[in-house]
Amino acid sequence: TSTSVLFTTSTSEGTSTSEGTSTSVPFTTSTFEESTTEYLQMSVCKDDVVFVLDNSGSIGVSNFEVAQTFVSNIINRLDIAPEGVHVTVLLFNSDITLITQFSDNMDNVLEALNNYTYPEDNNAGTASGLALQYVVNSVLQPTQGYREDGALVYFITDGRTQEMAEVLSQAAENLHSVPGVQVVSIGVTDGVDESELATIATDPSYIFLLESFADLTEEFEIEVLSTPCPTTTTTTVTSTSTSTSTSTSSS
Repeated sequence: TSTSVLFTTSTSEGTSTSEGTSTSVPFTTSTFEESTTEYLQMSVCKDDVVFVLDNSGSIGVSNFEVAQTFVSNIINRLDIAPEGVHVTVLLFNSDITLITQFSDNMDNVLEALNNYTYPEDNNAGTASGLALQYVVNSVLQPTQGYREDGALVYFITDGRTQEMAEVLSQAAENLHSVPGVQVVSIGVTDGVDESELATIATDPSYIFLLESFADLTEEFEIEVLSTPCPTTTTTTVTSTSTSTSTSTSSS
């Protein structure tokens, strides 16, 4: 099944426009008498979405808040609904913090995530294998709201695991063996180990390496959401008053 994510921009007293990305997307241009809001919808192929976010001591307060906002922005773009996307979020360091089990209530998910405060005295380590195994054992379960039709897992870290290599590789293998699961690994800063990200991701094209947390931009949100599955895009422009409109589409 396909579900939607939303990209919003605003224009005023003129022609609304949509900036291009690396892929060709349909677009609509319209002229309005009043301000408009443009929604770029992108399809993702899984209805159950899992965010696994590193909150170890190496990240620090300010960088964690950037990552927290990045995840919140992606969640805001998802078509979360009873028959649409369901989202779960967990944090990991040397332990696990489950922010929310699978939920179809965006407000509740965002409130739970944004209410988390990164401890200023955080000196916790990194256990990526523990986090992946937790997803298998405690997240992708019907009792947690998992609908057993595959899931999209976004794994975000700034460093290397402090576990034995075989712990991470076994946990990744266990996660990959869950039917229909796709895993995207995002490494931020030069503290990450690219080989670990490759072990975590279900495909080499699902690996992202960023120089800094400042690279968790709006453009990167769109790129990440476009990656794991074939996507389709449409643009809808709404306004309180219209005068003319023209539409163009490409595939």
